[in-house]
Amino acid sequence: MIYIIIGILIALSCYILFLVSEKQRPKTHKSRWSKCAEHYQICRYFAFAVLAVALTLLIQYTGRGVGSVSFFIFASPILFILILRINDLKPKKTTKSS
Repeated sequence: MIYIIIGILIALSCYILFLVSEKQRPKTHKSRWSKCAEHYQICRYFAFAVLAVALTLLIQYTGRGVGSVSFFIFASPILFILILRINDLKPKKTTKSS
């Protein structure tokens, strides 16, 4: 159960960091998360605090052994898939200069 809570905390902090990134901030201003875009510094600090809480929970309940490292290795591809799903990945239009 603690792994699920930690996974949700990590995903939440990564999503907040995504919302307040430089490329995403103009789109965030137009969405329902516009307060995050207005106060992006506070949101960044909050996201890093949530990551620190997740790391503290992970160390406290699972120890400093291989389990902590393996959880972050397991969570990385899941976060990568979420990032790919959320981003608008469209190829750049190139013009031929002939």
